Amino acid sequence: MNTDTVLSGNLKEFDLVEILQIVELGSMTGAIHLKQSAGRMGILYFNEGKLASSSELDPGALALGDILQQLGMTTYQHIEHAYAQQLQDPLGKRIGERLVMMGVITEQQLREALRTKALWTARELSLWQDGTYEFIASPKVQKLLPYGESSLDIEVVRITMEMIRYGDEWQELHKYLPQGMRTMLQLAPTIPYTMRFDMRSLELFTHVNLYRRVRRIASALRRPEMDIARDLGQLIQQRFIVVPPQAEMAPREQGHKLRLPDPAEKLRLENFALLDLISRMEQEWEKRHTPMEQLPAIVTFINWTMDALTETCRANDINLDPNTLRTLMINEDLWHMGNYEFRVDQNHIDVENFTALCYGIVREDMKQAASFYDEASMVLQRLLISIFEMINGRVADPRERMENQEVWEEMFNQFALQRGT
Repeated sequence: MNTDTVLSGNLKEFDLVEILQIVELGSMTGAIHLKQSAGRMGILYFNEGKLASSSELDPGALALGDILQQLGMTTYQHIEHAYAQQLQDPLGKRIGERLVMMGVITEQQLREALRTKALWTARELSLWQDGTYEFIASPKVQKLLPYGESSLDIEVVRITMEMIRYGDEWQELHKYLPQGMRTMLQLAPTIPYTMRFDMRSLELFTHVNLYRRVRRIASALRRPEMDIARDLGQLIQQRFIVVPPQAEMAPREQGHKLRLPDPAEKLRLENFALLDLISRMEQEWEKRHTPMEQLPAIVTFINWTMDALTETCRANDINLDPNTLRTLMINEDLWHMGNYEFRVDQNHIDVENFTALCYGIVREDMKQAASFYDEASMVLQRLLISIFEMINGRVADPRERMENQEVWEEMFNQFALQRGT
């Protein structure tokens, strides 16, 4: 895969609005990787000069669940139910897709929410006045986007206008909400005079006690966080709400693991032992010299990959659903070859049954064997690739995803059936 860093520098010298304009003018495809010394990270993905997606890698970052609640599309309970399903099936559908399947939101609402999340995340990243940026170019945005996402293709001019407006508003609000949407709040210990509050203010007071941070308050109230920030800023100015000293966020210790919002943190698969798995596969492949030996080897590799995924999930305190592999095979239409159906149990394909099929076809018809080998090799490799792509999509860092992709593709160059031997 051809990737290259074509832009890099410091945000103090070149702000995000200017960087986006360069990306737009060059119709560039790739990702802008932002980093701060305190440990926060942000990524904006571009497809031919348009914003494909954006994300911030931080426990307090804006999540799709926040957007869905703040736009009044669904409730916390529905989102938690969808999260619980995904924690059992990390290779399955994402939260938004699950909510659509549940009938909670429509496809149109999901797309609106995804576009809003990308826009709101980008505008928040534009507030960064320090940190570094690096543009990683790629020939295809799909290789960079996580989770198999589709490009949203949002015009840069819309984003930059929103960034400028948002920045102007936060110049004033920052006096009262120093950590932005992450600012922790509490009610003032005493109110020095008798006062009547409207229902909106009383509702805010109640939610400040329950949820503390601006973003969480907005999601619980099912109102856009910028509207809530304005209202809270006024109440802080009037000294009815205060920002406690502990709201200041300490810089992240060097080498400390980057954390995402829960439960996204549990679904990360950076610690999936990809290199160890590939090394093991390559060593085994060298022992197999004929298609009769090689086809069952690919089935074995699929089982090994699922074992490694199960161990990774267990390390993340997730119990992988025992039907994950079967569901994936059905969704990708890779559960059969002609009349033969793979036997799958507990995320393992029955290698012995498949091996017996291979020998049976050779005994019956050598001409048929050649076409069978072609079909079986294609189906099994497609399945192994599908599993890898879904695992790799759970890696937050786009550069790490690209490196994984290169290693994986190199391994598949070795998986050519040796019919002549």
